[in-house]
Amino acid sequence: MQIMPVDRCVCLSLTFDSLKATAAAKSLDFDALKQATGCSTGCTMCEPYIRLMLATGQTCFQPLPPSGSRPELAPPASRPATQVPRP
Repeated sequence: MQIMPVDRCVCLSLTFDSLKATAAAKSLDFDALKQATGCSTGCTMCEPYIRLMLATGQTCFQPLPPSGSRPELAPPASRPATQVPRP
C-alpha cells in the first residue's frame, strides 16, 4: 500500500504551495491565513501541516502520527487550579 503525501487542505482543495504563496505575499500568520483562505476550517486535519509549512517552508509532508504522540502539536496545558486561601 502506497502512502500518499500530504500537500493540501483537502476540504477546500487548497494546496500548501498556494497557501504558502498567499501567506508570504500578505505576511500572514496561521490565524490570518485561516481567516483569509478558509483553510483548516473544515475537518481541521491540515492544521499541523499548515503550521509546519509556515515554520519551515516545506509544502509536501509524509502523514504525521496522531497528535497525542507528537507533544509539539498537543494543546497547551490548562491553567493550574486557583488555590483557595486558608483561614
